[in-house]
Amino acid sequence: MLRQLDSGAMLAWAATWLSESLQCMFYLVPPERLALTKGQKVPNLVAKHGFGMFLLMIATEIGVGTVVAEKSLYRFNDMLASISSGTCQQLVVALMSKFADPKAAYRLVNDTCRLVDFDVKGKPLATWICLFLGMDLAYYWAHRSMHELHTGWAAHSAHHSGEDYNLATALRQGALQPMMTWIFSLPLALVFPAESILIHTQLNTLYQFWIHTELCGRLGILEYVFNTPFHHRMHHRPPGNCNYGGVLIIWDRLFSTYEAETERLDYFGLAQPAGTFNAVELNLQHWRKMGRFHLLRGGCFWHLLRSSVSKRAHHKFLWTPSQLLHKYAAMLEDKSSWSLPEKEVRPKYRGADLQLIGKAAAIAMYLGGFVCLQRAEPADQRAKLQLLCAAAGGFTWLQALGDFLDKGYHSWLGGKVFLAAALTALDSGVFGWMPRA
Repeated sequence: MLRQLDSGAMLAWAATWLSESLQCMFYLVPPERLALTKGQKVPNLVAKHGFGMFLLMIATEIGVGTVVAEKSLYRFNDMLASISSGTCQQLVVALMSKFADPKAAYRLVNDTCRLVDFDVKGKPLATWICLFLGMDLAYYWAHRSMHELHTGWAAHSAHHSGEDYNLATALRQGALQPMMTWIFSLPLALVFPAESILIHTQLNTLYQFWIHTELCGRLGILEYVFNTPFHHRMHHRPPGNCNYGGVLIIWDRLFSTYEAETERLDYFGLAQPAGTFNAVELNLQHWRKMGRFHLLRGGCFWHLLRSSVSKRAHHKFLWTPSQLLHKYAAMLEDKSSWSLPEKEVRPKYRGADLQLIGKAAAIAMYLGGFVCLQRAEPADQRAKLQLLCAAAGGFTWLQALGDFLDKGYHSWLGGKVFLAAALTALDSGVFGWMPRA
């Protein structure tokens, strides 16, 4: 009887978790749960629901791709690069949280410059509508700016480096990107408390996970309002300077930055392929290009400053609400939007085969270290940083090994230096400014 009760309780918990997780992944959380006032604890939806759903949805995508579509949508090295890039980003965010904390900035603006005392508890639906639209509009301009400006692209280009387009690509994030995006949502703090803004930030991010897949074609009328894989695939097709919206696609149509997918192509990544799976290299590539260009121009500091904020992609500022009523262009040759591309447009970078031991080590690091660091309590921030540092260092070591086997000494040296610094930090005073748990 006790075993039956335990099984029943477990099934009930799983059903509840899955229901709440789906609400988080598709921005369907009831407005009352999102109306947080000053001082309320902001739940970590990414840790509680996102991580498990990432694994579940990736496993589902692999299964559907293999059984139904009869196509392998994942390559191990590419998936590992995505996971390690996300881990490196979390490490940078954790290290910078003491010096550039968005929550503190939101609170400062709300405390000192608040325009109105808005009752988020008394008006949860109005709060939801304003923050849903406001957060996504802020994300649109942040995303567009990262494509337009060289400095923004240097922080964001790692996300576009993957030549496969699958759900793991959503985890491939630029390390410095979070340091730049929150500034665009700062005006929301003139009305709303930091806590409400932060929980909508998480939901906006979680929604964007599912749009990174090749398995989904056009979805009819939904395509005219929401961002979907149909729209976002064009954003990841080189050069990718279009379709910047997060949850909604209406912003791209309103500001004339929209392009429709009319042909299914296996053509993703950077215009000039990255040629590496090393997360550190992926985050440094565009900074190096900027530095070389600066040296060629004479090395003047003012030229470096000017070039760092110069434009790489040019969009005219246009207001085109009439585009909201336009129908999307039909697929070429009347092909189905659900048909997967048959062959690669260009050869993909393969890298070195890390063999079974490397794959086993990577999976162990991911399932062990990443789960622990996501579940770490705020009071255990030091331990979280150490786990992040170990995971990022370990991933980078594996990828540096792959680069060494594929290219030679230079990349291997870079990986060893990063790994040494990461592992040394575990027992050193690097995190001495943080209280021990």
